[in-house]
This record gives sequence, C-alpha cells and structure tokens, in this order.
Amino acid sequence: DCNNPFHVTMLEKGLEYCIQLSRERKDDTKLGILTASNRDSWADAREELLRVGGIEMESALEKLESGAILLCLDDEAPVSMRQCANAYWNGGEKSGENRWFDKSMQILCQSNGKAGFLGEHSMMDGMPAIGLCSHILRTKYKSLIQREHTVAADAVLAIQNIFESVAPSVLSNRSILRLVEKARTDFNKLVSNQQLSVQSFRGYGSDFIKQSGYSPDAFVQIIMQLAVYRLFGKQVATYEASQVRFFLHGRTETTRTVSNASHSFVKSMGLRPNQNYNDPMMRKENLSLFFIATESHSKYSKDAAQGYGVDRHFFGLSMLVGDDEQPPALFEHPLYGRSKYWKVSTSTLPNAPGFGCVVPDGVGIAYEVKYDSCIFTITACGDNDLTEHLSYLIEEALLEMKLLVNSDREMISKL
Repeated sequence: DCNNPFHVTMLEKGLEYCIQLSRERKDDTKLGILTASNRDSWADAREELLRVGGIEMESALEKLESGAILLCLDDEAPVSMRQCANAYWNGGEKSGENRWFDKSMQILCQSNGKAGFLGEHSMMDGMPAIGLCSHILRTKYKSLIQREHTVAADAVLAIQNIFESVAPSVLSNRSILRLVEKARTDFNKLVSNQQLSVQSFRGYGSDFIKQSGYSPDAFVQIIMQLAVYRLFGKQVATYEASQVRFFLHGRTETTRTVSNASHSFVKSMGLRPNQNYNDPMMRKENLSLFFIATESHSKYSKDAAQGYGVDRHFFGLSMLVGDDEQPPALFEHPLYGRSKYWKVSTSTLPNAPGFGCVVPDGVGIAYEVKYDSCIFTITACGDNDLTEHLSYLIEEALLEMKLLVNSDREMISKL
C-alpha cells in the first residue's frame, strides 16, 4: 500500500540489502560526483549521460530525481562536531561522491550511527527542513517497533539498482569517465579551499541571557558584531535571515545587524578587551550601549518579519528594470553595493545548523542558542584560519559580556 509508511523491519531489511549490493559492486565509479560541478557543467554531463545511456538512463534518472528524499549511507564514522559538520556540509573527499547534490533533501547516515541533513535552498527555507529533522529526532526506534504489527520474517522491500542495466555501457564510456574525473578534481579543489570551525560554547545560553534582560537572538547577534569588528578591524555588511511566512508564499527578508546602535557599542568596547569591568562608569556605559543595540536589532527583526525590510523591496524594484533601461542611480551607488556585499552571513536554526559563506572573503555563521550553551558553525574560503580566529573572538566576546553583566549585578547587590 503506497499510501502507508513501510514497517521499520521491512526498511531495515531493505537497507541491509542496499549495503550488500553496494559491497558487491566491482566498479566503484560514482556518478553523483557529476552533480557537484557548476550548473552548466552538470547540465552538459547529464545530456552526455542520456546520450550514452539512452532510454534506460532516462528512466534511471527519472526515478532518482522524482524521489522526495535521498538517503545517503556513508562508510566514514565522524566523532567530533567539526568532523560531523564537514561530512554534512559537502562530504569532503571521503563521502562527497556519495551525494546527489541536486536533491533538495538528503539524509546522511554514518557507519557509527550519527546522522545529518543536507538541504538545497531553492525549494525551501530552513523552517520546513527543521520541522522534518525535529520529527526524526523525536521519533524513537522503540516506539515505532511497539506501534507496528508483526511483519512476516521474509517480508522484503523491492530493491532495485536503477543504474544496473546501463552501468556497463556508461561506466566504460571514455567521455563519461573523463567528465567524472574532471568533476572529482574540481570538487576536491573546491572542498580543499573551504574552512570550517565549530564553537561549542558551554559558558551559558538563553537562560542566562533572558535572566539578564535580553533577547537571546539579539544578544548573540551583537556579540557576533563585536567579534567581527575585532576580526576585520571594522564593521562589515551583515545579513541575518528573517522569515516572512505571515504572507502567502512569503520566504525570507534581511535583518541588517549593522546599525548606528551596534556601531556605538563595538566602538566603545574596542578592538580588544580592555579589562575595565571594575570601572562602574565605563561598565554602565557599555551595558547601556549593548542594551540599546540589542533593542534596535530586535525592532529591525520584527519589522522585517512584518514586511518592512528594505532588501526584498529593493530586489523587486531592480527586477522591474528592463534590459534596455537605465537602472536608478541608487543601484549603481558604491555605498549601495557595499551595503549588499554580505561579508558576514548569519542565520539561526535548531539542531546545530551550518552553511557556506556567500562572498569569497567573507564568513558564514550559523548558530543555535540553547538554554545552557551556544553552538556556532563558522565557514570561510581559503586557508588563512579565518574561522578559527573568529571562533576564538566569539567565545572571547561571550565571556567578556558575561563578566560585564555579572560585575554590574555584584555592584548592585553590594549597594
């Protein structure tokens, strides 16, 4: 019955058979690496697959591409959060070929029982994906087994290797093999030019932040502004993804973290900790500026969610400019261009999120604020240790702000 989910025992047997089939394969050429290429190259490679494989390849691709979710069973066994993040980000040289990057939803399972989720953004935003992931995390194996009726011992899913009939012709074709090798070389080069760090901050979380009178998200956003200011020596255009799901077909809007208020705060705090926590005047000034910055950020975020942001509005206006029309002077102004060069791209979601940077010399910061901790997944291009530096600066700023808040509490209690 296609309208009902398969029993867990049937799924287990089916997956075990998939693993058996993969181990029996003699040719280890993985066509999935072709989907890691840039869109034009992959489109050309797909046409070549269809040319060589004919109607059987067309049928195989139709089955693969029509599936709602792709389940990837990896051989590697990551342990640390950084190892897991790299595996779930792009797979790296070990598991990168075991992906089909066109799929909007891929569930990634490792041999030691760890699992992750890889989403392709054009189809959906973060919240629907998080809903799926949260459902998976809440669903316990034991409860499923207890709910299900007994399944016959020989009940097995109909498992099919969709590429079996075309594998001999396709995987021996020189043109296909050249495309696969080029895709593999380009992918490895791309991955080797990426860096990722995970800051698992255990000092405090949303409980402490709320008790101190701040919005957790605004608190962390302004903390990141201080860290970025110390990293680059100045504030840079910063993007925080906001939801506009109040509206029909609403997706996202930009919350801009750089403001006059955040600028005043980071300038007051300086490019390095100044250890002036015992100076009551300076402490009160910094805390006051911090509070104003967080309140300003919260207001912008609320306004953006209600459709009062500026970036989607500007985007809509720019799309109205015809090919033969001169765009408004604003769109060609250097300041406008600089304000949209997202050197810092941020977003928060549950379940330790992550994503890549959006400009070559920028950083991507995905974060989750838990009740007693904060997790940051930081990405960048190059091999300049930018993510490690920023990870340290975020931890430093978090600890510094706790010192300021606690020092002020102690002073008030003494009075």
